[in-house]
Amino acid sequence: MIDPDSLHSGQIQRKLRAKEFILVNNPKATHELWVNDIALVGIIDKEGKQQIFDGWAACKHCLVAYRTHSKRDAFQSRKNYGLTSLHLHVKQCHSSSSTIISSTSTDAVPKESAPVQTLIPRFAYNKSQLSEQLQRKLKDAELKFVAAGSHSFNALENDGVLDLVQTTIDIGAQMGKVNVHEIFYGRKTIRNESIAKFNHFSTTIRQILDEPIKNHCVAATCDMWTDDYVKRSYLDFSVFSTNDEYILSHCLLRCKHFSEESKTSMNIWQEIKYIFESFNLSFGDTPIVTDQGSNMVAAFNITQKARIPCMAHRCNTTFETAWNREDSKNPTFAMFNLAVRELRKYTNQTSGIQDKLTKTLKGGCSTRPWRSYFIIHDSLNDSFEELNIILRDRQEQHRLFNIDPVLLNGIVQLMRPFSMIFDQLEMANQPTLQNVVPSYYRMMNDTQADANDHKIIKELKSEIRYCLDEKYLPSILQIHWVATYLDPSFKSFFFVSDHSYLATQKKEVRKGLHILASDIIQQFDSYSSQSQHLSSTSPSAKRFKNDPFADFRNRKSTPKSSINDTNALTKELDRQIQLYDSMEIDDGYDNNPFTFWYSHKGDLSLLAKIAKSVLVIPASSAESERHFSMAGQIVTEHRSSLDPECVEALVVLKEAYINKMWPTIPLSNEQS
Repeated sequence: MIDPDSLHSGQIQRKLRAKEFILVNNPKATHELWVNDIALVGIIDKEGKQQIFDGWAACKHCLVAYRTHSKRDAFQSRKNYGLTSLHLHVKQCHSSSSTIISSTSTDAVPKESAPVQTLIPRFAYNKSQLSEQLQRKLKDAELKFVAAGSHSFNALENDGVLDLVQTTIDIGAQMGKVNVHEIFYGRKTIRNESIAKFNHFSTTIRQILDEPIKNHCVAATCDMWTDDYVKRSYLDFSVFSTNDEYILSHCLLRCKHFSEESKTSMNIWQEIKYIFESFNLSFGDTPIVTDQGSNMVAAFNITQKARIPCMAHRCNTTFETAWNREDSKNPTFAMFNLAVRELRKYTNQTSGIQDKLTKTLKGGCSTRPWRSYFIIHDSLNDSFEELNIILRDRQEQHRLFNIDPVLLNGIVQLMRPFSMIFDQLEMANQPTLQNVVPSYYRMMNDTQADANDHKIIKELKSEIRYCLDEKYLPSILQIHWVATYLDPSFKSFFFVSDHSYLATQKKEVRKGLHILASDIIQQFDSYSSQSQHLSSTSPSAKRFKNDPFADFRNRKSTPKSSINDTNALTKELDRQIQLYDSMEIDDGYDNNPFTFWYSHKGDLSLLAKIAKSVLVIPASSAESERHFSMAGQIVTEHRSSLDPECVEALVVLKEAYINKMWPTIPLSNEQS
């Protein structure tokens, strides 16, 4: 039985091409895309039975696979990612007009064995039309690209490379055979093109953000990074926004070179202020999520702007503190940790060990040390028996003497749920702020003492619980409770057992909702008054002679909407809260609160507006940290001489490409 959560897109595509996996029609779907272009993915097992891989769908034309749902969480449920990305892919798929019937696809209902339109493998079409000589020549050229440029084999399937090759083919089709040296652009030209594209992208994003800014539906993350080679510092500034369809989007605005040598709070604030002003962001209405770096915190304290702590960072600090405290006071645990570190060092420096392991021993991750702890111990736990045999043959078995396998397994079991909690706090394509409060109660529940626990596990759990109350709980703000309430699956706060505390929080949430509603209405009134002012300056309507009611007809009525009446607003919001509280959760709810609020923006209009402005705030600054990983792939030892302006352009454009926001400069603009 194959675990769908262990699969990845490239692997599925290769298996489909090799006919090891199959495409399966979705019997419940009626949309024409499912009929003609999209299918589920599965396999025929040894007994001839069909297994569908939960959470996956693929394009019938090129076999590219997309996740439709997340991996299973701690509660064995999946979040629905939707099919937006797959729909966009199908529209752009060049081979969608050339489908054939293939034996690699079966129908989900055997009795209705209708033919299924599929399958042209991504790189198979038309190869048979090439002569053997041309096939050899093409393979040789691709190999030269990999070998000469030290590229990975995956680079051959990168869409950027394929776009480049396709463009040259199209040019050849129009102009005939040309010498590549006569038409290809060099590094200086493309460097300038990257700057031009970056500037155009920034202009486009300013226009895109206008509407979300007016609707108070923008939040940001901010962090700093220093490259390993030139030691330049960069300030990452990313925004999250929602539109009228309640779709969450994120975008990297700047990876700005921090030119000041001193990273003082004032210098940091000046850079952030410049970014705010250049993108017309509102200082009072754009919450920013950052880590607990002292200078970053102090920068926002200068003007008391809305800074929200990165809860993934707080989560990591909580666990790391508990781990270090147990290490310092328990000699046995300290010896265990030292033995694990020494074993990792030995296996990495000694040949003939890692390649014999079914699962290699993993290294660390500086961004989230707690994730590193889990990855390291999980890989060691899986390979422990194999390592024991290998080290025994090498007379090195003593390296395992201080690693208690029972304790090792206990640590892995303790860490695994927390790793999934990190995932829930660090997602970028779905709201995450509502997960902060439940995460605290989930972690407290998972660290309850168990009589069967190893002694050190009991002590570690106790330390974690103490640190959760010391470091994580104080960072939970009222906005986190409001966000949790706005997730229909959490609105009752069923996980809070203290009835007195629960009553207090519900009261505070209701108070917070009324404050947020007032803010939204004030913003609405502000724009309404501007519109009325504009209309009052327009030419008056035509008057007819001898019309005794002319003054009546031309006197513009100004209906006093209930939302402008404070009492009416309070009553309406209370009515919507009561209606929301009484609603039953749909069985098909996909754990994405934006899905719920989009479907109820009519009957719960005020709450839906509040949800759109609150749930846009991310729970962590992980998106900024992901950009630093991207920047680390750009600023390498061989590319350390890249100027900061070019580094920023490449990082921002790569993120734009990933998010399908690649800027296209109109030809008229280029010529001008």
